[in-house]
Amino acid sequence: MTTLSPTEAPSASAAPETEHSPEPNHLSKGLTLLLATTVGMVVGNLYYMQPLLGLIAIDLGLSESAVGSAATLSLIGQSCGMLLILPLGDIFNRRPLILISVLLSVCALLLVASADSLGWLSFACLALGLSTTGTHMTISLAASLATPAERGRVVGTVVGGLLTGLLLSRTISGVLGRLIDWQSIYYIAACMLTCLLALLWYALPSTKPQIRMGYIPLLTSMWKLFTSEKVLRESCVFGSLSFAAFSAFWMTLVFHLERPPLTYGSDVAGMLGLLAIGGALAAGGVGRLSDRFGARPIIGLFQLFTLFSFGILYFQGETLLGLGIGVVLMDLGIQAVHVGNQSRVYSLSPEARNRLGTIYIVIYFAGGALGAAVGVWSWTEFGWAGVCSSSALFMLTATLYWLLTIRRNRV
Repeated sequence: MTTLSPTEAPSASAAPETEHSPEPNHLSKGLTLLLATTVGMVVGNLYYMQPLLGLIAIDLGLSESAVGSAATLSLIGQSCGMLLILPLGDIFNRRPLILISVLLSVCALLLVASADSLGWLSFACLALGLSTTGTHMTISLAASLATPAERGRVVGTVVGGLLTGLLLSRTISGVLGRLIDWQSIYYIAACMLTCLLALLWYALPSTKPQIRMGYIPLLTSMWKLFTSEKVLRESCVFGSLSFAAFSAFWMTLVFHLERPPLTYGSDVAGMLGLLAIGGALAAGGVGRLSDRFGARPIIGLFQLFTLFSFGILYFQGETLLGLGIGVVLMDLGIQAVHVGNQSRVYSLSPEARNRLGTIYIVIYFAGGALGAAVGVWSWTEFGWAGVCSSSALFMLTATLYWLLTIRRNRV
């Protein structure tokens, strides 16, 4: 593990870095549930749009590729927000940072709901991505409050909430997209998030900064963490490639469903998301397996699992049954890889936990943005076969990297 000593601060003007005592471990089941709900609702804001892309394109008079590109900006915005804001959790009380993030998410949802052109929609999606910083600051808070023996389980539970929210958001928006206009869905989401904000104001604990450091040294110190932590670099590769495969699939699924021979609407896209929630609920179990056997073997196993799922989607993706089976297997595999990665990353230097999370999640969502862009391009040029092949190639690359590095680190 690597820690940064006071003498390693990159700037003489920065305040000396000092470690505080570890945060008290007082993570009750109720607070764990609240944290899991928070990350699920906030991250879900980014994915309401995916089943609605066809409806938005028709309503605004835009092409599918244009609307898909605008939606991709939310992932880019999230990566930028994580890079510039998430590290602040190491030097400030996380409570106000999380509350501000949720408040800004409410404002961004209202921006999306009022979009009436491609430019406004693109700006709103970018703002929505930027406002989701509190999601991963909440995960790092949960990891800090948990004991080392239960950290994998706690991280798995909270990440399970994130993944459940991600998938359930598609289901909700897909079903509602058949009943009401897409703008109303975002107004409803803003109201729900406002209620969550009130609950967080009452229940969210304050935290003590782990270090003292200036903002610029804080950002530049992440490069040293990245270059010195092999486990972190491996997790970044595994995570970004798997999320690229995931994003390529979900960004284009609704287009595939709307075309012959399937000819389904946004409600079916949402119901397929509901099928995958079982995998999200299994995230806590994956965390416990990581605690017991180590995260790296779990990651390798489920990468193969996910690669297999894209074979099913390629050969049986013209049927609803084939899509359903493929979605369940794919989401379970992707989620297991993500839980394993975060369990490894948050087990490294406690005083750098937010920066470690920043590095991982920025690269993770950069992979997602790349995958979404590749997915839209593959759909435009090669159709469904191109999307499945691109996703499978991402997972094949991740699996080969796992095999090449197996002797270097087995934990």
